[in-house]
Formats: sequence, structure tokens, C-alpha cells
Amino acid sequence: MSPTRIAIACQGGGTHAAFTWGVLSEILRRQQARPATAAGSAGADVGGDGPPFQVVSLSGTSAGALCALAAWYGLVPNERDPDCGTPAKAIERLDALWTSFAARTPAERTHNAVVAKMLDLAESGAPLPRSSPYARWGDAGLTALRALGARPEYLGFDGLLASLCPDFDAVDWPGVLAADVRMIAGAVEVRSGNLEIFDSDKTLHELGLRSIPFADDQYNSTRWRMRRPLTLAGVAASGTLPELLRATEIEELWFPTAEPEVLEQRTGYYWDGLYSQNPPVRDLLDTAAPDGRPDEIWVIRINPQELRPIEGSIGLDDIRDRTNALAGNLSLNSELDHIETVNRWLRAYGDEHPPLAGRKEVAVRTVKMRRETAWGLSHVSKFDRDLGHLEALRDEGVAVASSWLADWEAQGDSFASYPEDARYSLS
Repeated sequence: MSPTRIAIACQGGGTHAAFTWGVLSEILRRQQARPATAAGSAGADVGGDGPPFQVVSLSGTSAGALCALAAWYGLVPNERDPDCGTPAKAIERLDALWTSFAARTPAERTHNAVVAKMLDLAESGAPLPRSSPYARWGDAGLTALRALGARPEYLGFDGLLASLCPDFDAVDWPGVLAADVRMIAGAVEVRSGNLEIFDSDKTLHELGLRSIPFADDQYNSTRWRMRRPLTLAGVAASGTLPELLRATEIEELWFPTAEPEVLEQRTGYYWDGLYSQNPPVRDLLDTAAPDGRPDEIWVIRINPQELRPIEGSIGLDDIRDRTNALAGNLSLNSELDHIETVNRWLRAYGDEHPPLAGRKEVAVRTVKMRRETAWGLSHVSKFDRDLGHLEALRDEGVAVASSWLADWEAQGDSFASYPEDARYSLS
């Protein structure tokens, strides 16, 4: 029985994405407990009582991109780290990501508590001073935190990603091709307004290991959609919240101009991909042949589709929480709706003639928090780096994924799918 090819798309949502930590860990544990395929694919799952599945790609935005990167880095082989290339290493990297990101030292815990208090006051309408992330006092604050004992992993993406992927420069790219596990992170380039992805398939192409499966004329035809090689800076770009962090700068990139065939080389300035793709989904289907595409896309949804019931007056926290969820969900739903439209066309007209030739139906399914958990969170709690808060969301992810996978295995094609499964039951 051929394994079902699975793509996992990880939505961003601040520290609420610790839920994804649990979901991915549970999926990977299922794989770890069962033998790999004869071909040696790192993401294969062929044992046990349920149908086999193989994780062939991961995408993410913001904190979802961090989760996707942690899992991908562990699943693909590495010339310097022999433990890489296994689900066990991917689980270990997910654990390392969130325990490193959490507030752990006395200085970090104090800072986290102060930030939470300030956010609570701001949400209540207190007239607190506001400042740009480019203000000089921000640098002074980081210097003070560092002197008081805050770790590099806590202070910024450079330290966090260096700790998470210490041997990124030794990734075995021919081994990545053989393992058949892809990674995509989404971001926005500020000056051009481009929607951009940082894609391991683009890296394989630039290394001469994989051909581009389509007319990749991004500088002339798809001018607002750039595909870049996967880098740690690209993943950092995906999580750069503009209200809190200076734009991530990536040097010596080429951009289209108003003149056909004329390109500009400059530094790229990147913000969080929340505003464009949260997370990238349609790009997961850009592969060389229908057999190389996923059979199913599992979306780990952090932001609830529906507004939770609000008792009493509506506060700033409620407004900001809802606008943040809408920013992520509207972009996601538009991509999922496109996939569903193509699925309907394939069922109606088949795949023998253009423009449907070479396409196949792809089931889209949602993994989401339990309603009580999702509606019990807030905009402020997305910034809480307390380890207990993160571990509670991880445990929620493990529990939800365990039940979800059991139902997926038992129900097969009749298992719930998008759009119905994106909503919460009324009961």
C-alpha cells in the first residue's frame, strides 16, 4: 500500500503556535514508532494498524515557520550531525525551539512579566508611551537585558535560529532530495510589496539538483510572487512583526522593476508573512509531476475562524485579537478555496485536457485547538513566553493530534475536511 503523501501547513499566531509544537510532535511520534520505507524516506509511516502516510512538505509563517523549520531540519540528513534525518531528531528540535524561546532566566522571566503587564494596561486603554522598533532606546534595552543574563535565544531570531539549526550550513542537499521533504516559509518584502517564499526546492534548483517544474519567470510574469532559496534569514523574515522588530534585511537580492527585463539588485527588507500567506499553501502544489504532489494538506490552524462570544463591553483586546485572526485566516482561506475550486473542476471535467491536465485532487483537512482552549486565549497571551503557558498549549496539541489521527485512520476518505472542519461545532 503506497503511503498517503501529506503536506503540513503551520499557521502563525505568536506563542499560541506552541499548539503546533504538540501537533507536529505527535505526528512525528507516530512515524518514529513505525519503520521507514525501503527507499529510506525520513517522513515515512508504514507500520501500525492505520493507513501509511508520509510527510513530504512543511510550510509555515511566523511562529508556524519556526515549527516547520525545526521539524524539517530534524527530518533531513546533515553531513555534520548523524542524528538528523529521523523523526526523533525532529521532535528533539521542536522541544529545543520552544524551551529555548521560553523565558527561563530570572531576567527573562522578569521581562516577560513586565511585557505582559504593559500589554494588559495598553489593552485596557491606559495612555502608555509608544515607540518605533527603530528607536535607539530599544537597542539600549536589549543591551541591558543581555547584561542582566538574558540569553541570545531569548533576545532575537539570530540567536534562536543559530541554536535551533547549529549545522544548517552542513545540510546534505542531495540527501534532502532523496528524503523528499520540502520546507517553505512565507514573508512580505516591504519596499516592493511582494509576497515571497523561502523554499528548499528553490535551493535544490540553484544547486542543480532539481529542475523547476513550471515556467518560473518570476521577474516578468509572476512579478509580485518571489521564490527564494531557503535560509535562516528567510525564516527570521517570516516572523518579523513590524510593530516590535526592525525589518529583516537580506542583501544582494534581485527584484523586478517597472521596465520589462530590467532587474534591480538591492537589500530586501522583510516583515511577517501574516499579511500575505498564513501559511503558504498553494505553493505546496508546485511540483514536477502530479505524483510528486501531496495527496492531502493538513492545516494546523492557530487563529479560530469564528469570533468567540463576548460578554459585556468589547475592549481593545477583543478588537485586536479579532483583527489579528482575520488577517491570518482571510489569506489562508483564499488559498484553500482556490484548491477546493480546482478539486471541483477535476471531479466535473477530469484531468485529460488543459488547464486541468497534470493536476490531481488534494484533500484539505484542519487540525485546530479545542473550542474552549481557542476561545479562552487572547491577543495578549500571544506574547506570553512563560514555559508553563507554552507547555499547556503543547499538551493541547498532543491531545488533539492523537484523537485527530485516530479518527483520520478509522474514517478514511469520509473524515471531515475543509471548509466544514475549519469551524467549531455549535454544541
